[in-house]
Amino acid sequence: MSRTQLVVLGSGTPNAEADRASAGLAIAVDDRPYLVDCGHGVVQRVVEASAAGIINWSTVDLTRLFVTHLHADHSVGLPDLLFTPWIHGREEKVAAFGPRGLKGMVEHIQAAYSVNTREHLSAHPATPGGYLADVRAVQAGQVYADDRVRVYAIQADHGDMEAFSYKFVSPDKTIVVSGDTKPVAGFVEWAGSPDILAHEVYSSAQFPGRPAAWQAYHSRVHTSTEELADLAKEIRPGLLVLYHQLFWGATAADLVGEIEARYDGQVVSANDLDVYL
Repeated sequence: MSRTQLVVLGSGTPNAEADRASAGLAIAVDDRPYLVDCGHGVVQRVVEASAAGIINWSTVDLTRLFVTHLHADHSVGLPDLLFTPWIHGREEKVAAFGPRGLKGMVEHIQAAYSVNTREHLSAHPATPGGYLADVRAVQAGQVYADDRVRVYAIQADHGDMEAFSYKFVSPDKTIVVSGDTKPVAGFVEWAGSPDILAHEVYSSAQFPGRPAAWQAYHSRVHTSTEELADLAKEIRPGLLVLYHQLFWGATAADLVGEIEARYDGQVVSANDLDVYL
């Protein structure tokens, strides 16, 4: 019997917070993790979760990455992902999937850390490939499959940059991760009725207090609590998990309350190291 979990490694945003790493989720199928995004602090969260017994896997198991888009809060942890698990003993290349531009980003990271790589290869010759990544550009449709999961992508709408949402289908669960996006046509039908929908969100109640330029930006590229509640009413996920939450002075309970005012399903505000079955 398979067991699929959503592990929240980073529930935050570009704003550095004391208790939240930036964006990073893991879908773990029978303790094999599939990482979605890699913001700052995500690899450290894996170390913490493993040490606390929250997960039964470690950094060396981080060999599959799905990037929603190339904003820093979703990708600035890439050097950490490439090099720290390698030092811990990872031997396998990271299979990395994401927008066009991810390959160039990884190539520049490798160039920037070439001195580091050369020195560590001289000290750790037994793991010559564990710092490398096999990068593949994503298009809408099925992007990955193995013996435990199938992964599908749909084009998201995050302004001028290429962005994707991902759906993970395992033998026992379907989990959808929005990435950063405003509501897009076709998302409801594509998502189906997943067991878990992890979706970004900002506070509709706090929105009027934002500067005009920020209102224009966020309404163009992100999803409000009101919009997300309306999406959830159509999708009807088993559990709606809020992450990448823009509170703007609201509390987690306030954000959940804004959703629940329009949607009668189960909603939670994610914290780092939460695990959802």
